Order: sequence, then structure tokens, then C-alpha cells
Amino acid sequence: MKFYAHSRDDQQFQLLKVHLEGVAEQSMHAAEVFGAGYLGYLVGILHDIGKYSSEFQKRIRGANIRVDHSTAGAKWIVQSEVIRKYLGETQFDHRMARLLAHIIAGHHGGLQNYGTMDEAGTLQYRLGMEKIPDWSYSWREIEINERDWSNEKVNLVSGWSKEDLAWNYSFLGRMLYSCLVDADSIDTRDYCNREDRELLNMRQAISMTEMYGRFEKYMSEKLQNIQNTRINQMRQQILATCARQAETTPRLFSLTVPTGGGKTLSSLAFALRHAAAYDKRRIIYVIPFTSIIEQNAEQFRTVLGKDTVLEHHSNFNQEEYEENYGRDEARRLKISSENWDAPVVVTTSVQFFESLFSNKRSKLRKLHNIANSVIIIDEAQSLPRGYMKPCMKALQELIAAYGCSVVLCTATQPSWSGLGIQVTEIMDTPTPAELVEVFKRVEVEVSGSDNQVTADDKIVEWMWEAEQALCIVNTRKHAKVLFEQLSERKVEGLYHLSGRLCARHRSAIIAEVSERLKNQEPCRLVSTQLIEAGVDLDFPKVFRAYAGLDSIAQAAGRCNREGRRESGRVIVFYPEKHGMPSRGWLKETVIEAQNTIKYHKGSPLSLSSIRNYFERIHGICDGRVEQVTDSKRIMQLLRSKNTNLEIPFEDIAEDFTFIDGQMKAIVVPYDSHALQLIEQLRTSPYPLQVMRQLQSYTVQIYQHEYREFLNKQLLMNVEGVLVLLENGYYHPQTGLLAATDEPEMDVLLF
Repeated sequence: MKFYAHSRDDQQFQLLKVHLEGVAEQSMHAAEVFGAGYLGYLVGILHDIGKYSSEFQKRIRGANIRVDHSTAGAKWIVQSEVIRKYLGETQFDHRMARLLAHIIAGHHGGLQNYGTMDEAGTLQYRLGMEKIPDWSYSWREIEINERDWSNEKVNLVSGWSKEDLAWNYSFLGRMLYSCLVDADSIDTRDYCNREDRELLNMRQAISMTEMYGRFEKYMSEKLQNIQNTRINQMRQQILATCARQAETTPRLFSLTVPTGGGKTLSSLAFALRHAAAYDKRRIIYVIPFTSIIEQNAEQFRTVLGKDTVLEHHSNFNQEEYEENYGRDEARRLKISSENWDAPVVVTTSVQFFESLFSNKRSKLRKLHNIANSVIIIDEAQSLPRGYMKPCMKALQELIAAYGCSVVLCTATQPSWSGLGIQVTEIMDTPTPAELVEVFKRVEVEVSGSDNQVTADDKIVEWMWEAEQALCIVNTRKHAKVLFEQLSERKVEGLYHLSGRLCARHRSAIIAEVSERLKNQEPCRLVSTQLIEAGVDLDFPKVFRAYAGLDSIAQAAGRCNREGRRESGRVIVFYPEKHGMPSRGWLKETVIEAQNTIKYHKGSPLSLSSIRNYFERIHGICDGRVEQVTDSKRIMQLLRSKNTNLEIPFEDIAEDFTFIDGQMKAIVVPYDSHALQLIEQLRTSPYPLQVMRQLQSYTVQIYQHEYREFLNKQLLMNVEGVLVLLENGYYHPQTGLLAATDEPEMDVLLF
């Protein structure tokens, strides 16, 4: 009898022996990057050994039955005689075998909690199962290679400590799981989909040295065409310092450069040269805001070439990419996004950090390709406070055990030392303090005192009087109220930005605003805080509702950005009730910003003020660091497992969630292209591709809003996608209306 692993559309079958040996080899090579090659081999050769059962062979030949094929290898590897033969005699070897069992048992469904014998869906329950399909025929075809892995084991765990044992152990588990599931996916894909295999084989490998050469050529041409201003001279100094400091040995770096200092390209210079010097495999850019990730990725493509950059985030527009770069390139990008197989990866904070703590196959598959990379954490201060400690711990682990270098890149660095984190600042000459003085292009003033409220009509008056001005507020409601009051005055050049607009709509408005500013035309923009990061706009005057000092600093970055004026004005005001939540994170940041401004000497945006603000926010001032920066007690949970290493992988993944999943995404028919995509969704054989294209037409709404839209029958489910049914509920300037609002018109789209 021949034993098969997979079947193809042409009714051909892949031999199981070939699949197991192929996955074992690929998994081993992937794990060798971080010194765990033999463990990678073992999980690879054992993961599908249960497919040697007659039941599974009936299934693959067409029988409509379910067969457990992943418990077999997990149960086998934890037998004492097996552990002694392949791993060793110690208790730690037994624990390591159990980690391999976690990986093998969960290679389809995800890493499970260790759990208990009587708790279904846990590893211990799986290991206690007595009746699983017989797979003993495997030993007639498969032979497990024995290898003395004692040296590998010593090197692998040399940096582990008793205090962090469960942390190190669980992190290794996710990395090995990633090696297995990626190897499994690739081997299956290469057999079942020859077109994709050939497409990927056509790729031309490119070295970091070659990419740095492209970067230098681009910058040389760019610098020939810029004005010789003091700001541009300083940007060149920042660039030169980053290139020089790239020779520093791998570690945790910080890059403190004021807004407008060119830190995106300077950090890229550091990453490329550092990667070339220390033979790093790839560069990973981690960006907090989807509103700026696309422009950064496109800038990197312009500098380095389209063949180098992988853009992986929820708003990626595959159709537009295909139009610009071709079908094959778009297909290669889609395949590569599954495991981050590209020289430069641009992704989101949510995607990056949630993957590091996930238990799911789809999220963990790419994890092993993070090893031996240069990681740039852009706007590092924006990491959610409640997850700051586990995030930083993960970055330190990637440096210590997985060969990475990490750069914490921001204009407003938190107090890393106060959080117990040692960093090396890249900017030694000029220093961050000197840069603050050079890039000081605005004066910040606070309107009124303490909590004295600035009425909406006063803000409207300010905007009316200004020829060009930006007003940034904290809530969508406040933005809409101010916009409507300004509209009543028929203010020229008036625009609105908020999360009620889909990404396509926001991009169109930003382009129009940029053109009006460039042409010195009247332009007034009312926006929520989404405007504060990465949007290259330059207003002479900015009004900012009270927020955290880091947000105020970001707002200041949209004022006199290019230094064309002697000084810009940033006016901070305390808004009316609908512009200031009564509690929660935003309210807390406002209180601490007010305390810093009131009690700390110096400019509100000085480095010392920013440091004082973050020391308050992160609980450093009152000794609450642990409580504040690990609000879900993830580190505490892992420490409690140091003695038994019974890791609750599922519980940790559930606790580590940056974004509350209680919001719903609905697609708005913003333009004719959106309508075409919605129609395609009904009939497309590849609905996921259409869904990706529709992401730039989505708006997030709260659960109570969702219920209101359903009650008024304003939503339609199209192949699992919620679509707005009436275009009257999408305002051409302010975006999605509430279901309780009166629509602009009553025109059915379908």
C-alpha cells in the first residue's frame, strides 16, 4: 500500500515519506538560524506521522471521515525511552520533548494550553488519549535520525535564567512552531501549486550591500536638488550619523530625531548598513498607524526597488499594486506576506507584536523569519502602555536569543531606563537635545488656565480668522461639530478628517489639502488625531485640543514643518465636554500632560518635559511600573510557570490583544470602483482577493452602532462582508453618518 500526504487537482498524490522528509529538512534549516536545527528536524519528521493510519489513507482517497493525524507524533515524542534516545536523560529534556509535543499536536489548530487530563482541547488531554488510529506502518518507511544535540542544547539555553525560564521556553516554542508550519505550507504548496512555486523561483536574490548601494545612489541624486537651508544641513548630519553608527555591534538602539528631521530615511540608512555589516537577513519596519504605512512602503520601493519591499497590513490594496507593478509581482507579494519572505517588510505594530504572542498557525507562520533581522519600531512611544513590558521583553529576547538588532525610533522617547531597559542612542553627534533646539520651529502656548474650557464658537472664530489652519481634536463628534459650524459660515477651503471616512476618501482629502497649502490658497482642516503621524502637511497655525504631550508634539510636527517661517504657532486648548472623555486613557494622558506643563520647568516639548510626562504615564514616578505596563499580568502568569513549564499558550494569546475586537468593519460604496468590487464579491472564485481590495473602503463602527444599522436595515451581508446599503448615510465631507441621523438622500445602491 502506498501512503500519501496530499492530493492534487489532477488526481496525483504526494507520497507521505517524501512530504515528511521534505518538511523535516526545511524546518531544520529554518531553526538552524537560531541554533535549534535538530528540534526543527524532529517536529518536521513527526508532524504528520499519524497519516500512516489506514483511516487517514481512506480519507485522502475520498472517504468522508475525520481523522486525527497530529496526536500520534505528539504522544510518541514524550515517551521516556524515546526522550532518552533522541534528546537526553534530564528533566529538562523531558520538558523539551513536551514542547515538541505542543508543536506537533497543534500544527493545524494552533498551540494549545497545557491544561489538565480532563480538560478537552488541551495538550495534556491529547497526550492522555488512548484510542487514536494505528500508525505503526510508518516504521517500515521512516527512520528518525539520531544526533548528539548536547552542544546545540547548551548554546540554545545558555542565556536562559530561572526567573525567565517559562518565558524563554514558550518563546522558543512559538519559533519552532513557526519553522514547522511554514515548512509544511511550503512543501504542500510546491507540490499542489506548481505555478506559485515557479513564480517564486523566478525571484532574484538581492543582498543588503546591493540595497545599500541603491540607497546611496538615490540619496546622492536627492541631495543635489535640495535647498541649502539649516534644516536640510541638519538632516544630512542625522543621515551621516546613522550611517556611521550602523557599525555598532547588534543591540537595542534608540533613535531620537524631532518630527521633520528625516528619521524615516535616516533609520533606513542605519538598517541597511547595519544589516550588511552583520549579515542580517532582512529589515522589518513596524509602524503603528495604517494611515502612514502605505506611503512609507511606497517610499522604500522608490529608494530600493519594487523587488525588495513587502507591505503587510489590513489596508493593503492588491489591485492598485497589481496595476502599478504587474500581476506576477502582486502574486509574489501575496505569497510572501504569509511568511515575510522578503528583504524589507513593512508592517503594523498590531501584526508584529500580536504575532509574537499568538498561538494561531496563520499568525505564527512568519515568526521564524524575524530571526537575524534589523527591526525598526517606528513611533515606539505609541506602544500601548498596558503591553509595554511584554513588548519590550519580546524585543530583548529577539536580540539575545534570535540574532536581531532593534531600533526604537521616535521624536518623543519614553524613559527607557526608568522602565529598566538599557538602550544605546544612535544620535551622539548632534545629540537629541541639540536637535530639539535646531528643529524648534513652533511656539506652544496654552489657552486659558487649568481646565478652563474653550468654547466651540471660540475655536470656530480662530479658524475663521486664519487663512490656513489645522485644528486637531480628540473625538469624532467634536470634529464633526466644528466642521458643521464652520460650514455654516461658508468658510473657504474647509476640510474634515476622521475615522468616519474610509482610507480612500482620507487619502483624496489629504492630497487636496496638500495642494492648497502648496499653492498658498485658503485651507482650514478639522481632524481627529489620525493626522498626527506621517502625514506631511505644513500649516502656519495649529490648534490642538488637550492631549498627551506626545500627541501635542506630533501636532506641532504639522506646523511650520519645513521651517519656512520664523516660527509657527501651536495653541493648546481644553475643549467642551463632547471633546474630552470623562475617563479612560485619553483623560489620563491629559491630566499628566497638564501636570508636566504646570510643575516641570522648561518648554512643554523639551526632552526633559517629555521624559517627565512618560515617567508619570508609565508609573515610574509612583512605583507602579509593573502594574501599569503589564496590565494583563502576562509576565506574572509566565513566572508562575517557571517550575513546571505548563504553558497556557491560548490564554496568553487571548490576553495579548492590542485592539479590542468589539468593533465591526463595514464597507462604504465611496466610489464606482467600490461598487464594482462589491459586485465582484458575489461571484468571484477568489473572494479573499476582493476583500483585501475592499479594505481601503471600510469604516469601523461600535457594536451599538452596528445594532442600530441592522435595525434600520442599512447593511447587507455580501459573502460575509457588511456593506452599507444606502449611500445617503455616507456624507461626501464627513463620512459615515450615524444610523439615527437623517441621510443626505435616499438612494438605494442595490
